[in-house]
Amino acid sequence: MSISACIIGGGSIGSIIAYYLYKGGLSRIPIYYRSEESYRKILETRAINIIMPSSGEVYAVPVEPRLSNVPWDKCDFIFNTVKAYDVESTIELMKRLSHRDSVIVMLQNGFGSYELVAERLQEAKVAVGVAYIGAERLNPYTIRYNGGKTVVAGCPGKPCHELSPVSTVLIRGGMDFRITSNIEYYRWLKLALNCVVNPLTALTRQRNKIVLSKNAEELVDRILEEFIQVAHKHGFRFDKSYLKGYVYRNVELTRENLSSMLQDVLRGGKTEIDYINGFIAKELDYPGLNYFITRLIHLLEGAGDEVKS
Repeated sequence: MSISACIIGGGSIGSIIAYYLYKGGLSRIPIYYRSEESYRKILETRAINIIMPSSGEVYAVPVEPRLSNVPWDKCDFIFNTVKAYDVESTIELMKRLSHRDSVIVMLQNGFGSYELVAERLQEAKVAVGVAYIGAERLNPYTIRYNGGKTVVAGCPGKPCHELSPVSTVLIRGGMDFRITSNIEYYRWLKLALNCVVNPLTALTRQRNKIVLSKNAEELVDRILEEFIQVAHKHGFRFDKSYLKGYVYRNVELTRENLSSMLQDVLRGGKTEIDYINGFIAKELDYPGLNYFITRLIHLLEGAGDEVKS
């Protein structure tokens, strides 16, 4: 069965998705870029370069760059990999790229992006993907792949058999792509990981392995304790010892990775903190550690502008 897939957002996760789609047999992979500079650079070679983990081998993935404001594809599967705060600006693009049977797969961190799209595109089939992939965007056409190849996907509250065709392609390409009927559980589980790794690496400007240090343990405990309280309010029960082990195992697998939030801070850009720790802070009945972490990250986000002014 022949399928078509396109990607909105050519950052690190979007590029790794393109790599596995290409390895799985798709020869035509449109990637939509908001930045005209990125679009033009990739148009020169019509490829992105993936630096593979361990070996350092560079793998060229042929892609078809597009500008987000000029949509002209119709895609069976639409992978939206932009940052959570940019999702709203892609609503019209997703509409234009969809046909009656299209499946949109949202791959943002935290909570809020899927909910927005499900509300605004009620006619569409919208799935959520939880990605366990470490990667860094070195420039518009070069991505350093730091490990991890698992994506768990599903449609909240209902079966999502429509994902099967693209699952076949991605698995054939080497990705560990899993379809679940319980995606909400996996979203909460990934939120716990993001609540710990993203802010601690961004605040210290260190790679993921900083989370494994003894000095980080009390912070990890406090973050997870507040996460557990909020998850319980939403009907999900988690054990702190289990969550700590889960966080440490995943950090060990991507210990040399720069978290997405750290990459955002180093670029002087906005982060997804409001969708991660900010979500926990908003749901708590008191200003806990996640609240103050959120405030600190916002302070970092605005630091460059304050210095300039």
